Amino acid sequence: MPFDFAKAIEKLGEAVSSGFSYAERCKKSQLETEIIKDRKKLQTGIDCAEHIILISYKYFSQFSEEDQEDYIKYFKKFWGNN
Repeated sequence: MPFDFAKAIEKLGEAVSSGFSYAERCKKSQLETEIIKDRKKLQTGIDCAEHIILISYKYFSQFSEEDQEDYIKYFKKFWGNN
């Protein structure tokens, strides 16, 4: 029974293609995992910022007029983007 080079090359090509496909899926999965982790960290930061804003609002009347204006401006900007 002679060795079939054409089929061997075809099978080798399929194996290489499968390997690249697997590597691409792994890379995509890793990127998705990193995005999820970054999103969780961002949400934690936002939650902390909200608490800081609420605590500092208790002392709003003690701010200078300029600081009150800045506080209101950034407060609106923060809440408008969350």
